[in-house]
Amino acid sequence: MSTYARVVQSILTLGAGQALSWIGAIVLLALLPRYLGDVNLGKLTFASALTALFGIVADLGVTTYLAKEVARDVTLLRPLTTSVLLTRLPLSAFASALAVAFVWIAGYDDLTKHIVYVLCGGIVVGSLANTFGAALQGLQRMRALTASMVTGRLLQCALVAALLLNGAGPLDVAVATVFATTIGMAVGALALRRELTSGPAVLRSPLLVVLGGGLPFFIWQAALVVYGQVDFILLSMLAGDAEVGWYAAAYRIVMLPAFTPIIVTTAALPALSSIARDHVQFSGLARRSLHIIALTTVPMAFGILVLPDKLVHFLGYPETFSNSVWPMMLLALHVPLAGIDMVIGTVLATTGRQRQWAMTGVAAAVLNPAANLVLIPLTDQLFGNGAIGASAVTTLTEVFMLTVGLRLLPAGIVVPSTVGYVARCAAAGLLMSAVVLLVRDQPFLLVVLIGAAVYTAASFSLKTLSVAEIRTLARYVVGRTLAARPSQSGEAPA
Repeated sequence: MSTYARVVQSILTLGAGQALSWIGAIVLLALLPRYLGDVNLGKLTFASALTALFGIVADLGVTTYLAKEVARDVTLLRPLTTSVLLTRLPLSAFASALAVAFVWIAGYDDLTKHIVYVLCGGIVVGSLANTFGAALQGLQRMRALTASMVTGRLLQCALVAALLLNGAGPLDVAVATVFATTIGMAVGALALRRELTSGPAVLRSPLLVVLGGGLPFFIWQAALVVYGQVDFILLSMLAGDAEVGWYAAAYRIVMLPAFTPIIVTTAALPALSSIARDHVQFSGLARRSLHIIALTTVPMAFGILVLPDKLVHFLGYPETFSNSVWPMMLLALHVPLAGIDMVIGTVLATTGRQRQWAMTGVAAAVLNPAANLVLIPLTDQLFGNGAIGASAVTTLTEVFMLTVGLRLLPAGIVVPSTVGYVARCAAAGLLMSAVVLLVRDQPFLLVVLIGAAVYTAASFSLKTLSVAEIRTLARYVVGRTLAARPSQSGEAPA
């Protein structure tokens, strides 16, 4: 099987699982603001952001390092995975202690403290889940990886929905989330039971190997988490729980299209690592990844940009969430940018340029909080909504990352045809937006269908999508003509 064929098959496998997870995400998107309200949603979101921020101490970049190294040498699976686990578990306990200390010193209310206590358990469980997931990703066993992720997310959705419909609060939601993550982690561990019980048990000097290999990825991931979560924490400290809730609702809606970049980069990382020395194949796969991101994220971003109030009404949010409209519009602009940045980061990680990208992330992690410290109070004073400032800063941060990332990419990745392709996707999105604005007073679902039809037609007209590509995709889905006979494990052979 060719590298691109394997990537497409991985994308389809992950996409099928993500479709199920997406349904669960939509259910939670509709229920959490409606039943928790803005203040309790703000408390839950703050606690999640805080534990995610301190949770970076438990990562140290080793999951990306694990996936990359296993993709290159399968014999490293057991010793490297075991070494990662031995490193991460004590660090997870330390990270949890830091989160608990923060809410005590900062003097948060008892409910917020209890939510943080529960989610600290999620730091430990998440460390295990991410380690097993990285090992499966490195093996390109996307079916098992998908099963692990989908099990946890669908269980979380079912439990949270049942609890909310029976009057539960944010603390119950936190407990259900940690429990579901534990079950998903167990599925991933079971998928690896055979590989983790054969071969060398642990690396020599595991701490030095794991920390040394993961450090460049840790710097980047730490920066990513800082500028991705610090806005929620600063909003909580500078504005209040309600404004965190408004921002959280907008962010959840806008992040729905993020499944495409996640799928593409998850499938592309091991594939790009395996062909890093073949410049022609490598550049071609990287460009195809960028094309997929542009084609799929542009219409969703433009749709959110022109229909934010309709989305809030369609989801049945309380009236206070009308304050999420402007943050949604500002955040919508960052969706394609963030997707392209994810591909750039993946390409740089597989070409040994992760240190430069990590330093870019560090710069962003400094600029983002600094800008938030100015814009959150300013927009809170001018508009009574600090979430507007946080949203603007998030989008500007992605613009900064994209500008630097493009300069760091190896020659031959972004060529004039790539720029032209993205521009044609944007043109199709603008045409779709114009039509949607004309019919926006029609029933919401009808407007969405019209927008999708216009974008599809424009994509064919502008040649960002072709009948030949649709037919090729259909062969992967239906005929599997490019797939090799499955191995005993049920995975396609390497």
